[in-house]
Amino acid sequence: MSKLIAYVGRGNVGPKAGGIDVFEIGEGAKTITPLNNGVGEPIYAGFLAYAKGTKTLYAVDERKDSGRSANPPTTVMAFKVDPQTAGLSLINKQPTIGSSCASVCVGPDEKYLFTANHGKFDCVLKAVENSDGTWSNKFVYDDSTTVQYPLNADGSIEPACDCFVFTGHGMDPNSSPQGGGHSQASPHAHIVVVDPSGKFLLVCEKASEKIYVFRLGGDKLVLASIYQAPLRTGPRHIAFDNNGHAFMTCEFSSEIWAFSFDSENGILHFVDKKSTVAEGFSGRNELATVQVTPNGKLVYVNNRGEDTIVCYQIAADGTLTKSFSLPVGKCPADPKDAVRDMQLTPDGKVLLVPVRPDDVIRAYAVDQETGALTQITEAPVENPVFICLAEL
Repeated sequence: MSKLIAYVGRGNVGPKAGGIDVFEIGEGAKTITPLNNGVGEPIYAGFLAYAKGTKTLYAVDERKDSGRSANPPTTVMAFKVDPQTAGLSLINKQPTIGSSCASVCVGPDEKYLFTANHGKFDCVLKAVENSDGTWSNKFVYDDSTTVQYPLNADGSIEPACDCFVFTGHGMDPNSSPQGGGHSQASPHAHIVVVDPSGKFLLVCEKASEKIYVFRLGGDKLVLASIYQAPLRTGPRHIAFDNNGHAFMTCEFSSEIWAFSFDSENGILHFVDKKSTVAEGFSGRNELATVQVTPNGKLVYVNNRGEDTIVCYQIAADGTLTKSFSLPVGKCPADPKDAVRDMQLTPDGKVLLVPVRPDDVIRAYAVDQETGALTQITEAPVENPVFICLAEL
């Protein structure tokens, strides 16, 4: 009989935070049991991805460090998963190409690993001489990148074989408090996702309001198309159903967008969009992740600021109807410290949420028709940021 394991990445806040914790999810998520066999790295454990074939867990380090300081350089890491105990042991690591790694995903047939590197909001000030002999300041920012790494049969990561460096920017300064109004002064890639056909890699870049679509099939990232969203939307995360639709969260405009996806040519076509906050809400809000149920009927997003999980019913044509909203984990001040992730179980019957402000993992039963969530149980864990599920 298989068992469901939850790997939880914990950001480095608090005396015991950092690294990856391991939990066994009981039948129907009635129990969440800590297995006490996790690891202490990455120091700033962020997004996680699991490769079922090689039983390997991949983790990113969200820091920005080149290794020239006293701290080790930031890396993407591969951990072997013990099929009996679910424990983790480090296989190897590779340096991130770009800073502040935001997400990771495993490619088709587990041949490649992909990361999105977000970069920080801060800048370096350079003095430059202009063509007319006058002097002025130039602002230089981190590169934001998508990186491709070959994977070996044992799950280990080879050095990067390709890197796409994003260019351009959005409104700078802008009205968002994020980055002091300079959150779009340079590119910030946030998510890497492989479409259900396995032919394309999609990357949301929130500064220039673009979704990049790369064609897969070798050691190079080949750009297939770019979807240009309007100003002040901030594409952040994207997820697919199995009916040819994709759903995107807009970090700045607090919207969920629905697309149809041409899986032959790698082109997104707009279908619908809906606000994710309650009518009349006027506070600061930044959307985070998105989850689609396996039956393709429901899509969940989470608001950071309003601090809610919101569900939409998906029509056959991909249009959306808001059906449910649940308060979760009131953020103390900055949305960056709110709930950032959630994960549906493989059968879609339970939504697991690392509730960062409350220092717990919380399990909710999912109503398969309305999307209503009913709390089942919870388990304590310090500063839970991301969650990844594996069936062993």
